[in-house]
Amino acid sequence: MLTNHQLLQELRQKHQQLEQFRRAASQALQALLDQYDWGVVTGAGHRGLPLLTLRFDHRIALNDPCLLALAEEAEQIWGPIDFALFSGESQDPVRVLSRTLLDQRWRWRQSSH
Repeated sequence: MLTNHQLLQELRQKHQQLEQFRRAASQALQALLDQYDWGVVTGAGHRGLPLLTLRFDHRIALNDPCLLALAEEAEQIWGPIDFALFSGESQDPVRVLSRTLLDQRWRWRQSSH
């Protein structure tokens, strides 16, 4: 079991990682992250990938330019990442991998419908 000191160190380290990610992002992404509740859980995603949770208060559009930019930034920092996107419409998250969001073939299929 971790001591209080170890837990505090881990919490500070996690906070620093998230703040570094936020500061490295564009102003538009910083505004998005500041507007919503978000976080990253190491190893909690699909096949041990990092899991980025994001809570929107509206419907999620997987082709949203800000979400795509967030996926690109996240991949530059952590590599492939799993997203758990919560909307104002459901208690259950939409789960999608950053690679799927950034796949040009997937976006082309979506725009052709």
